[in-house]
Amino acid sequence: MAKTKPFSVKYDWKDFDNTSDVTSFQKHSIRTLYEDRVKAAIQKTINQSVKDRAARRKELDAHKDMTNPYDLDIGGQG
Repeated sequence: MAKTKPFSVKYDWKDFDNTSDVTSFQKHSIRTLYEDRVKAAIQKTINQSVKDRAARRKELDAHKDMTNPYDLDIGGQG
């Protein structure tokens, strides 16, 4: 499977204030920190999406009773 990039976030130093006072090393540090944090945020979003999908699937599967397919297990049924 080919490695693909689903999207690309691009900023230039001109998009931010006070970058003329930042050294090359500081820019490198900021870029590295930015890439790490963005990757972590994307992974967190993916994990939450998978968790939410599993929860929705569990709710949809709540009514799958082969002996009584119309009985919904929604809780609170006396």
